[in-house]
Amino acid sequence: MVRIVETFMQKETVQPELINLSFSMESSGTLWNVIFEGFDQEVVLVSKFTGHEPKAVNTLYRFGFLISERYKDCKVNPKHSGIEIRKSLPENDFELVNEWTTLMENVREEMTSLMPGPQ
Repeated sequence: MVRIVETFMQKETVQPELINLSFSMESSGTLWNVIFEGFDQEVVLVSKFTGHEPKAVNTLYRFGFLISERYKDCKVNPKHSGIEIRKSLPENDFELVNEWTTLMENVREEMTSLMPGPQ
């Protein structure tokens, strides 16, 4: 879907992202644990890839299948509009979280580059 933005009598075409990526983190620890034990607890990083059209969703499903076949240290869950990748880390390490985030952003760019552009 393409949306038109009017700016000073000029029309500019803005294309939304074909694949959106969002992140979350889950932990079995409570606020009490964090206060008294620190952040060094097991966490699960959750990356959600969402497609905005059927071709994007199919591309996500294919990538999800490849990831689940090749990488056994993460779990891929298909969703209605995309996939969710869950990765457990033994502790909440900022550098590892940052590396994972960068990797997932690169995967999103790779998937987007393989998709045909709007016609």
